[in-house]
Amino acid sequence: MKLTVRRGGGIAGITARTELDADALPPAAAEAFAGEISHAGMRELNDPPTTRQRPDSQLYEISLEEAGQPFSVHYTDESLPEDVRRLLAWVDGRPERVESIER
Repeated sequence: MKLTVRRGGGIAGITARTELDADALPPAAAEAFAGEISHAGMRELNDPPTTRQRPDSQLYEISLEEAGQPFSVHYTDESLPEDVRRLLAWVDGRPERVESIER
């Protein structure tokens, strides 16, 4: 299972990519990762209805790959569900995450 988060937009317009692969985690952390994904309801999420967004709004593309099956959802700061926000904070706190800047 791998989670990829692309964050872009905002004033600077830079896109940052964060990836966390369960295979890179110790067994207990991999279980916690699966629990965080389940708690956030990642497998049941849909893109929110399109609404007018602020010009400096942060955009999120969150992709989950599990058993070879990819799944992606898109949010803004305003539409990001709180449970997904907690999942992203958990991922951001893991030293095994891989971060990069995209052009």
